[in-house]
Amino acid sequence: MPMSPGRRPFGLSLDPLEGESLAGFALRLAHRLHISPHELARLTGLTEQDRLGRARASLSTRLTPAEIKNFAATTRLDPREVRAMTLEPLASRYPPAARSVANVRAGNVYSMHADRWLFPTTARYCPRCLAGDGSDIQHAHGGPWQILWRLPVVFACPRHEVFLEHLCPRCQKPVNFSNRAQLFPRPAASGVHPAHCRTSTVRDTKTGRHDDPCGASLAHDPLHHHRPGPGLLALQRKILRLLRPGGPKQPAQQYFTELILLAGLVMICWPRVQAVGTTRQLAEAVAQHLAIHEGTDSPLYRSTGAPVDAFVCAGLLQVTDRLLAADDLREALAALAPEENRNRSGIPPTRHLIWDRTFKRQRSACSERFQDAADTIVPTFRRTGKGGLRLPSTGVGLRPEHIPAFLPQALADHHLGFLSAIAPKMRRRSASVFLVRRARGGSLDEAAQFLGINPQGKRNGYTQLLNRHLRTSGTARDFEQSLDAITAELLAGPTIDYQHRREVLATWTLEPESWQHILAQLPVLTSHRKPISDDRRRLAVSAYIWTRATEGEPDFVPCPPHIAHDPALRAVWLRERHNVFHWLRTTDYQPYYGALKPLLEDHAKLLAKAIDRTGSSTLPVPAARRR
Repeated sequence: MPMSPGRRPFGLSLDPLEGESLAGFALRLAHRLHISPHELARLTGLTEQDRLGRARASLSTRLTPAEIKNFAATTRLDPREVRAMTLEPLASRYPPAARSVANVRAGNVYSMHADRWLFPTTARYCPRCLAGDGSDIQHAHGGPWQILWRLPVVFACPRHEVFLEHLCPRCQKPVNFSNRAQLFPRPAASGVHPAHCRTSTVRDTKTGRHDDPCGASLAHDPLHHHRPGPGLLALQRKILRLLRPGGPKQPAQQYFTELILLAGLVMICWPRVQAVGTTRQLAEAVAQHLAIHEGTDSPLYRSTGAPVDAFVCAGLLQVTDRLLAADDLREALAALAPEENRNRSGIPPTRHLIWDRTFKRQRSACSERFQDAADTIVPTFRRTGKGGLRLPSTGVGLRPEHIPAFLPQALADHHLGFLSAIAPKMRRRSASVFLVRRARGGSLDEAAQFLGINPQGKRNGYTQLLNRHLRTSGTARDFEQSLDAITAELLAGPTIDYQHRREVLATWTLEPESWQHILAQLPVLTSHRKPISDDRRRLAVSAYIWTRATEGEPDFVPCPPHIAHDPALRAVWLRERHNVFHWLRTTDYQPYYGALKPLLEDHAKLLAKAIDRTGSSTLPVPAARRR
């Protein structure tokens, strides 16, 4: 696209300095040409898209191809040099920049700075960088206002080993204080040096007239009494390395997404956060910054936005980075928002809910490691939509069909002993239900139905009773960690499709000839009790074999189909089933049942192997029958 009529290249121009922002370059070039920055913006076409003839702040975020071409031609630059002075090249690595660029591209030029982790214009500076490198050109027009200074995660200058500043040493106002919507603050007089403060106050609120700019030199000695130590400098270099073009983009995107999310949670929970990994002075600065908003619903605090003060931001990011680097991330994150923090710490719940909503919105941009850890500290979970069902957790690795319906006793004893107030049967049942919900999503009731529990929809307390106990006892995190350990053990063992076994055996009963063969191997019953040889006992024994083959719960053994619709026969079957299970649990006092139990166990093992191998419950004649 050709330049607009009447626009011509400047007779003089400047080479962009490394990392320089568009606003910084325009200030230096305007100073060299002895014109105001607003006049330079008009001559280069930066004001054409604004009805009031202003240079919008969004221009430093993204320029259209036409704006790039006109600006490059007027200033005698390469279009690639012009684009490099905007945030657009950083968008592929720094998510807040990507969101800002997307807003500008969509035409939302005045909402592009809504993200609290991206400054609308340059908000920090290094005094020694602005002083220049000693060359004639930088001595005359100052050093570069860097585009990276718009990112709150850039808090120090590794070259000069100083914290960035945000206040003018004379007026004590933030630099570019009146510059949220415009590329340059007003008034932008032509005689102000690029490295001097341009902040001014409005003299007349009715007319909008301004006082003269402050004019104080920003190339001063650092105002901070502290200098960044080796740890902070290493963190800053790590951040700059991730922002540098050439390396992989996804790790950078994930790191900054997680760093910003976690920094917000650290600010919410700061009264209870151990300030590990940072100095006492930095921790006190963070506490003082947050104390300004303590007990209020200030949008700044509730939005978990980045502190403008680089010293405060450095302490916050150092603590956050140490948490992210923890060997056990789930353990590290759990301390930030435990149950007592949500319910009894005095922290307004709305602050946690705001963070929870932000996490769910940005969850997919995080690594699986962070997703898996952060899922355990939000009060609600990812859902299919507003009011929809819960989605499966990521990184579980255990499929729902590989989870037994009744957790084996050994696993329950090993991992769920802290739930002594919950009945043993309820512990085993509940653990299986929660594991299935993790793996397949949905509700707890749906997970129970998947396991064959409560097929008629009757509640058995595995939701309300256990959840209430976990909340009141403060053991919710312990339960989640126990489920992790149980999952690891199930994954380490053989893969068994329990759901397939349940489906194959849904209408199965022990064959009469197999039952007679088992009876033939039993000792003579010497007591006055009647031998268990009638058909009712065969059906009751079938229920026991079903529980052993499917790792199911006795209470939910499917009733044989030929008696299921007869209330009288069903009642007899339930009674006989209860009696058989009772005597099989007390074999020490019943030698007859002591001899029967291993025969039933052997039959269950053979049955399970046949289903896993052939998908059928039809057994060949086992060796046990040829005795």
